[in-house]
Amino acid sequence: MRAALRTLLCVISLSAFQLPAALAVSGEDKVAVIVSASVAIHQLSAADVRELFLGRKQMQAGEFALQPVDNADKQARDLFYSGVAGMSGTRVRAYWARVVFSAQGRPPPELSPSDVSRRVMEQPGTLGYVNAANVPVGARILFTFP
Repeated sequence: MRAALRTLLCVISLSAFQLPAALAVSGEDKVAVIVSASVAIHQLSAADVRELFLGRKQMQAGEFALQPVDNADKQARDLFYSGVAGMSGTRVRAYWARVVFSAQGRPPPELSPSDVSRRVMEQPGTLGYVNAANVPVGARILFTFP
């Protein structure tokens, strides 16, 4: 009885770890990094996306400097940072707390998903991430994952 209970608990705990991975590969949970189609850039590498969103790099795209904005949707933000930086939401917040405390930078502004799309379309050079199923018309997808 005890061995069966232990086996059941192991199966349940392993299933809990596999569930987010299964959700991450569904078509609905793909994340797209977007910019206005008027910006002269067609793709970014995962390293470029990571460095831009962590404030470690600045990048020019034609006449526009790319300015990242964070998505306030916790699920999208966690999926984004775990995918491009291998960091949990908590770890990203701790990273930015250290950066701000040492006066080395400021985190990207955090906007609602609809405001991310709106800002990308209204202010060329803004770089945002949204659910791939919700990419606005007129936006260019620079990077998707998983």
